Amino acid sequence: MEKHMKELIHFYFPQLDYSLEPVPFGLTNLTQVITLQEEKYVMRIYNRHTKSEEGLLFEVKLTSYLNEQLETLKVPVFLSSFAGDSYYKFGDGTLGAVVNFLSGAVPAITSVGEANDFGRVVGQVASALGGYEIKESEYSGVSFLEIDKLHPLANRSAVASFFEKPPFSIPGPKQRFYYKMMATFEMNRIHVQALPKQLVHHDLLIFNLLAEENGITGVLDFDFTSVDVGFMEFVISFNHLAQLTDGSIDRIEEFLKGYAHSCKHTTEEIEQLQLLTQIYHLAILHIYIGQHLDGRDIEQNFHYILDQFMTRNEWLDKHASAVQLLLNNYLL
Repeated sequence: MEKHMKELIHFYFPQLDYSLEPVPFGLTNLTQVITLQEEKYVMRIYNRHTKSEEGLLFEVKLTSYLNEQLETLKVPVFLSSFAGDSYYKFGDGTLGAVVNFLSGAVPAITSVGEANDFGRVVGQVASALGGYEIKESEYSGVSFLEIDKLHPLANRSAVASFFEKPPFSIPGPKQRFYYKMMATFEMNRIHVQALPKQLVHHDLLIFNLLAEENGITGVLDFDFTSVDVGFMEFVISFNHLAQLTDGSIDRIEEFLKGYAHSCKHTTEEIEQLQLLTQIYHLAILHIYIGQHLDGRDIEQNFHYILDQFMTRNEWLDKHASAVQLLLNNYLL
């Protein structure tokens, strides 16, 4: 990949001195920060299994649109090369691109005010994505409902083989929980397929947000953006907040207040909170299985998500009535 990185640098910045530094994230793509003449940019070489040319062109258009729509938030915008191209295609088909560098740090959610800010941002992004019009023939990503298509290596047969002969220890209770959740999804798929659709970021976690002194200022990582059940955006961030705060009702309520400034939902959507939570976690597990089949070490991440899945499902079972009341109060 070092050769690819040098080739990408030359495509965008010929004959300029530079320095590179790695980033402490990114299991899917190779990402580094490049500094030239005291200006920073983010360089990315994409995993060929998960990023196609049509997908990258979609992301270029989408981030440009969001940069205009989100008045108080910034998103990484793709840089044009000297030849006017927004990405580079290597000889082996791998894709690379450069985006502008956004300053800031991962936001904290240690107070009700920060939870409100998180909800506000999720609502603003969801609202803006809902306004993005996609033509019928245009690429629109892969819905998390299409669980067997989220990673090209993780089809139904490959996932079945993974669980039949796991590459690392997966205790029996965890495997049985996975199978139970898959059966629940299949039995209830029809209920979520009928819900309203729109573009969904799918990864609005605090690790993909940037904050400065006055709150959250930036949104990153549109790799998983696709047309999906619109309520899925709320579900993913809601569960993330519950996980971060150990189910703090006060901060959950503030998150809802912030989110509700931009978005409302129907009773039919709200009733599917737990099922959409289950679908989200199943989708992430299948993506990790695909990454394993691509030669990545996923053991730690896989167990983290599976444990989180079990914890969230148990928490939702226990707090169903209280959560339902809050959602009805703020989202209807």
